[in-house]
Amino acid sequence: MFDIIDRLSLQKKFILITSLAIVILMGLIGFIVISREKTILYNEIERKGRIFAETLAIPLINDLIYEKLGLVEEGGLIDNYITEIYNKHDMDFLYLMVLDERGRVISHNDFREYGKTYSDPITKKALSSERTLVQEFYDRETGYRALDFATPLSIGKKRWGTLKFGISLEGVEQEMADMIQRILIMTVLFLAGGFVIILVLSRRFIRPITELARTMERAGGENLDVKVEIKGRDELALLGESFNRMIERIKEANQELKRTHEKLLQSEKLASIGILASGVAHEINNPLGGLFNCVQMLEEMGDNKDFRMKYLSLLRDGLNRIENTVGKLLWMARSSTREPDIIELKTALKDIYSFVEYRVKNAGIEYQEEIEDGMTIIMDPHDLQQILINLMINAIQAMPGGGHLTIRGYSEDSLKIIEVSDTGTGIDEENIGKVFDPFFTTKQPGEGTGLGLWLTYEIVKNYNGEIRVESKPGEGTTFRLIFK
Repeated sequence: MFDIIDRLSLQKKFILITSLAIVILMGLIGFIVISREKTILYNEIERKGRIFAETLAIPLINDLIYEKLGLVEEGGLIDNYITEIYNKHDMDFLYLMVLDERGRVISHNDFREYGKTYSDPITKKALSSERTLVQEFYDRETGYRALDFATPLSIGKKRWGTLKFGISLEGVEQEMADMIQRILIMTVLFLAGGFVIILVLSRRFIRPITELARTMERAGGENLDVKVEIKGRDELALLGESFNRMIERIKEANQELKRTHEKLLQSEKLASIGILASGVAHEINNPLGGLFNCVQMLEEMGDNKDFRMKYLSLLRDGLNRIENTVGKLLWMARSSTREPDIIELKTALKDIYSFVEYRVKNAGIEYQEEIEDGMTIIMDPHDLQQILINLMINAIQAMPGGGHLTIRGYSEDSLKIIEVSDTGTGIDEENIGKVFDPFFTTKQPGEGTGLGLWLTYEIVKNYNGEIRVESKPGEGTTFRLIFK
């Protein structure tokens, strides 16, 4: 039950709890009122019964004395007196009788009971009591409870008999039933009126809170184009205003964070270019040497048309090669918005490898590609280039004495997996969990910024991918990129 209540909205909880509170409160008030009224009615009947018993006892004692003395006919005066009182119906009498010392009926409102001896527990207790006794019992004929009154008819220590009568509590119980019905009707009316009031209050005070909660829930992730509608100047309105201001501050902070991230990404790109500078210089210096040689030969033998055309062609090829290398550098360094595209991994990797080829060969590293034919990935080309260059540079720096660098690409179920493996120095176990932290590095000063793997991690996460690292000191490291 509590699980069901927990799943309800705040407004429904408020309505449910306050409605239950009204029902419980009305029930408690009704119980107290009924109990009090019942006690008052019972006490009133008991009080009237005692007064009646003690008042009637006086003339009955006199009649019994007269009968004993023979001054009046035996039983006649008392019978007439009992019958007359019973027929007045001032109280709901069930019976009215006079018993002698042994419990035999000497007068009764029903003449058929005359001479009968009662030996039930109530009568026995009444005959032994020295003062007015009130006992409660269940009357089978009427189906209601009743009170039995008994008072001794005695003067001093001389007991002439016992006055005994019963009063039905049917009227009291009927009045209690009517009162319960009235209280139930009042409870329903109060509940209906209370429900309307509760609904109005919930709309006024609870609904703004639930609306604020829904708006806050919608504001998750990057969806910050939300705003709380402000009504009034109470605490809820102030809370809404504070939330709106907080959203604006978060928007500004996100924009600033995005700009900072882009700056870091750009700085890491430039750092990567700096690391690759020696390879780039080699890519430019080789054709430059050929160009100077062509210029020298043209100066010496430029009059020969065939010779001139041959060397001009060589000049054009060398310049194209330099232009292509510089174009790649500019393309890599430029800052641009992400434009995801379908990339054929094997083709893209050839261009990426051209940036690190000189360093790979210069370090005596054997390079190997194991790319599944036709494997494609949806990503911005600059991002893919940044990821793989960062990982390849990291692998090259981990193998100063040479080794093996392997790039694998394959599909597994619906996943696209790229692995960059090296046989370098590896990563110590205590540093495995830190490699993707910003500015964490174990390299010598000037060899890295500590941002490469962090930015690689950030880029992979932006494409809902996953990056894992496996490493053993002295055996090598594998970075595994997993994309859906």
